[in-house]
Amino acid sequence: MFFGKRTRNLLTPVTLSALSAVALIGITAGPSQAATRPGWADTSSLSVRVHGLDSGVGQRYATVVLTNKTHKTVRTQGYVGLQLLNSRGKDVPTLVVRDRGRAELITLKPGQSAYTRLHWGDVPAVGEPTKAEKDPTRLEVTPPDSFHHLTTPWKLGDVLQKGRIDITPLVKGTGPTL
Repeated sequence: MFFGKRTRNLLTPVTLSALSAVALIGITAGPSQAATRPGWADTSSLSVRVHGLDSGVGQRYATVVLTNKTHKTVRTQGYVGLQLLNSRGKDVPTLVVRDRGRAELITLKPGQSAYTRLHWGDVPAVGEPTKAEKDPTRLEVTPPDSFHHLTTPWKLGDVLQKGRIDITPLVKGTGPTL
């Protein structure tokens, strides 16, 4: 045995203390909390849509809405991933920039939604490709902490300034309608 008699006697009270602490933690946390916590939202539990908003000169706005399509409550939190695609399914330059908003934990009952607001420019940067070279027609949306994406039609025109889209963290609701 690696430990001598003297060391083994010293470890016994420490070991007992550690086991007691683990037992107390188990009693406090309890298995029922984990069992009642809703599962994490992923592509199998969500549907997606994009909704254009009023825009100003050179500025465009939209919301991406994720809706719980299951019969169970789910959770989500954070930022979505985005990728614009052309009609052939090829990537269109997309640079997603997260604002510094606070990402709150969101619980979605069946049929409830969460949204993120998008902002982009439609004034070309120097040397930027023409509309015919870009022309996004679909948007891939990856929910927070997911490796899979949902796809929805993109009918909001080009995203110029080298594909930059500013986004906010998800917020409960469907967002503004204008």
